[in-house]
Amino acid sequence: MAMWIQKARERMKKKGSEGKFGKATPKKIKAGLKAGGEKAKEAGFAKAMKKIAARRKHRGRRGRSKSR
Repeated sequence: MAMWIQKARERMKKKGSEGKFGKATPKKIKAGLKAGGEKAKEAGFAKAMKKIAARRKHRGRRGRSKSR
């Protein structure tokens, strides 16, 4: 895991905002970004995490056979 993600999670844990955004669906992220303020920050972070997770998931499939 990237260092900035670890630091961000630690800060969120300290503040008590870890998991506050809930299940990050595209609809919720879009609404959060539009809302502004603290919600926009949470939505931006959720969007970045989803992007990283998708990249990692895709990267894991490279080099494997399709039968797995």
